[in-house]
Amino acid sequence: MPFEVLTPQGVLTTDGDHSMKIGLIELSAHSEVLDSLIRQVMDLGANPTVYTNPFCAEASAAAASPAVAWQVCPPDLPYAQFLERCKPSLGAQDHLLLITPVDALCGLLHEAHTQQPAWHCLVHNLNTFTSSDDNRPSAAVAKLVLEGAASVLLPDLRLRESGDPLRSRAVNIAYPQHPPTEFTRDEVRCCVPGRLYSGRDHAEVLSALELAAPRLTKQLRVDFLGAHSTEETKATVETARKAVAPAVELRDHPGFVAQEEFDRTLSEADFLILPIAEYLTRNGIVETRGQTCVTGNVNDMVRFGLPSLLPAFYPLSGHLDGMTARYDGIASLADLLVDWVNTDEFNRRKRTAGPGLTAYRTECLSALREQLGCR
Repeated sequence: MPFEVLTPQGVLTTDGDHSMKIGLIELSAHSEVLDSLIRQVMDLGANPTVYTNPFCAEASAAAASPAVAWQVCPPDLPYAQFLERCKPSLGAQDHLLLITPVDALCGLLHEAHTQQPAWHCLVHNLNTFTSSDDNRPSAAVAKLVLEGAASVLLPDLRLRESGDPLRSRAVNIAYPQHPPTEFTRDEVRCCVPGRLYSGRDHAEVLSALELAAPRLTKQLRVDFLGAHSTEETKATVETARKAVAPAVELRDHPGFVAQEEFDRTLSEADFLILPIAEYLTRNGIVETRGQTCVTGNVNDMVRFGLPSLLPAFYPLSGHLDGMTARYDGIASLADLLVDWVNTDEFNRRKRTAGPGLTAYRTECLSALREQLGCR
């Protein structure tokens, strides 16, 4: 029977199955992906069981929900032993979603030859996962999955390609959680979420801020919401801090930003800049953003309903178009910053974001329902 879920965007009717047993396994540090999938599974009407580590359990906003059963690995226990202890519970599930493929899962996957539970492996970096390089991260578990121990799930519907069996199944990781919030204050607050590393073009943002600063009619605060990966990025921000003052205040962080502080800062933001680098190279393997992997920053945007500036190349669901403006280079990003800050364009977009977010939420749940075979 259909039932209703009360969401920040209104009431969503869905065909849930309270009897379906769904397990989520996260033994790495993708707590934000785990949290997104927990909320989606609950919104389908199922009560998930989560197998994870203390880091993810403590970072999850869903930790207090009575609908979630938690199996948390003690800090001093190897993951392989933890999973062995959990075997009866794991075997009782209808579906098991491996959120981050790690080699500690190999023992379980060696035995995953029956129809129940059905195993699904979320593949974040497709080229790396399918590479023949045995020295790549999680090569052993990738080999088992590619041999059929689990089906491959991609983290965004935009990554699917017809005719390719490895690219035929996907869910959306980004998932709405909080309704957009407008603020009345003297300054405009912008965030650039995530650590400062080569996967994001922070230099382009800093150059655009230098161009925009003389034209701003309001004070702008920019939070670089993540740790510096190198001393070079720290020095670059420090140099730019002087160049953009006093119109722009730059804030950065000395180290890892705890999830609570990360979420609080996002919840108080007016808009985001997502300076996604188009290509990402790790261990000599090149991934193309929006084609073979996605950025987790789209989840930040969607989760808080935050209007965002991002590069023109990156594909998004059409339901999110109203929340975004696209730039192509430093000058166009600077022009957008001036327009958004001086005219409060971000608030106009927040006011009109509701229908798109509701449609996107429906897209997310439809995809997950399809992959899990929900009635």
